[in-house]
Amino acid sequence: MKGLDGIQGPVYVGTGCVFNRQALYGYGPPSMPSLSKSSSSSCSWCGCCSCCCPGKKAPKDPSELYRDAKREELDAAIFNLREIDNYDDYERSMLISQRSFEKTFGLSSVFIESTIMENGGVAESANPSTLIKEAIHVISCGYEEKTEWGKEIGWIYGSVTEDILTGFKMHCRGWRSIYCMPLRPAFKGSAPINLSDRLHQVLRWALGSVEIFLSRHCPLWYGFGGGRLKWLQRMAYINTIVYPFTSLPLIAY
Repeated sequence: MKGLDGIQGPVYVGTGCVFNRQALYGYGPPSMPSLSKSSSSSCSWCGCCSCCCPGKKAPKDPSELYRDAKREELDAAIFNLREIDNYDDYERSMLISQRSFEKTFGLSSVFIESTIMENGGVAESANPSTLIKEAIHVISCGYEEKTEWGKEIGWIYGSVTEDILTGFKMHCRGWRSIYCMPLRPAFKGSAPINLSDRLHQVLRWALGSVEIFLSRHCPLWYGFGGGRLKWLQRMAYINTIVYPFTSLPLIAY
């Protein structure tokens, strides 16, 4: 785990993990704006220019630059509808965008609105009774039908080891995971305590790895288009899907 933390982060192993909402919803990671030469120039020994060069200003913090960039994007996105010549075309494009969201996340306008909010939640003007109806609708068994749930967003289906598959797709989108081991245990889990349970668990892991190996999400050929998955990280995922096949030469030996 610590070794992978130096690449793109450890793989998702099913427990002891906290996720970013945007990562689960299939969005890509936010990109930090590149620093210009004027703002990134600094003294090599102290890392700033305000202390030893009074005539220069200290560079902005990267988080402030990111917030400024997002604020500029929001300002550019706000415009007056009266200035639009082809309002019908604009309304049609908005309808198509809404339908694409519904095809991805399902037929719940309240939930779709929460997916594009940075910290999640619902609108302050939402009616509690309406929220209860929407919650019952979202957790129903048929809500995921004809949507991208289990295919591109949320936990990915198709393998009994859906944790490996889900983390792999997140890393392919460019997300990073961080290895954290606090002094106080953040999670507690149970482990097999006898041989039969342990063998059943190992068999389940091996079956899931073979399912991923035979699927379109196999790390041997999936995720090359975006170029966001590093080669060493890909090798780590390949190791998780080919290890069941090592039992054959071991038995022969």
